[in-house]
Amino acid sequence: MRMTARYVLSGLLAMLAVLCLSTVPARTADDGGDTPAASLPEPADPIVRARERQALMAVYESLGGPDWIQRDFWGSDRPVGEWHGIETDAEGRVVRLTIYDNNLDGKLSPAICGLERLHTLHLSFNKISGALPDTLGDCRALTNLWLKGNRLTGRIPDSVAVLPELEYLDVHANRLSGPLPAMWDTPKLKILRAEDNKIAGALPETLFRQPSLEQVFLHSNKLSGPLPSSLTEAASLHSLLLADNGLSGPIPEDIGTLQQLTDLRLNRNKLTGRIPESLGDAAALQVLRLDHNRLSGSIPTGLAAHLTVFDVSHNPDVTSD
Repeated sequence: MRMTARYVLSGLLAMLAVLCLSTVPARTADDGGDTPAASLPEPADPIVRARERQALMAVYESLGGPDWIQRDFWGSDRPVGEWHGIETDAEGRVVRLTIYDNNLDGKLSPAICGLERLHTLHLSFNKISGALPDTLGDCRALTNLWLKGNRLTGRIPDSVAVLPELEYLDVHANRLSGPLPAMWDTPKLKILRAEDNKIAGALPETLFRQPSLEQVFLHSNKLSGPLPSSLTEAASLHSLLLADNGLSGPIPEDIGTLQQLTDLRLNRNKLTGRIPESLGDAAALQVLRLDHNRLSGSIPTGLAAHLTVFDVSHNPDVTSD
């Protein structure tokens, strides 16, 4: 009997030890443990998902969805991440809408910014018409806005010029008009493409104060007035294409201090004054087109030596001495 009691006691002690161990909380990286606790993103709230689905359907209806070339699963009960052109994050929230060259026809619905995490909107080469909605400024996560090759009219909304995450803005080859936004506050903006439109008015001083700005394509518009003095503050700028406008006045004397500048095209404007001497010190510069202006004076010594393209023709008062 003593032997049996000892076995029973041993069994009870073993069970008690297992029970104690099972009640000790696992240590994580937050409380000093060596192994971080696993954390998987939870699916978005059903109400949020329903709201995003509703926003997508508003876009679909406003842009002639039934006539799209590809529209797989749009309007179905399938997760929106399976709908043509849509990418979602781990929580099922829409982050990319990429539907280019797909016969989208109509006006872009203001409901687009009901997609609160949307960072890429690529609807290029379609038939989108009318003005861009002012509510685009509510797309606070927007990084890439590509709407080139459509039939857009009106102005670029002021609200777009203050999007905090915007890096790429491409609205070229549309029918946009009016002035550019006067106030720019887009600290991450790298590329602005709005060429081949009917944009008029002056170049805003604030545009060239954006610290990340690398490329500005505004040629073939109806811009007028002087080149802004802030142009020389664009330290990251390497491409500036302003040809085929009505810009006037002198070229800023210190423009050659832009050490990243490789491509400068100011041809076919109404620029006056001398070619800045500082351009001769712009070591990175490869393309310089100043033709078809009203410039005067002599070509700075050594300017053409490091250029692959240099055109100053059709400036009758410019000499090579």
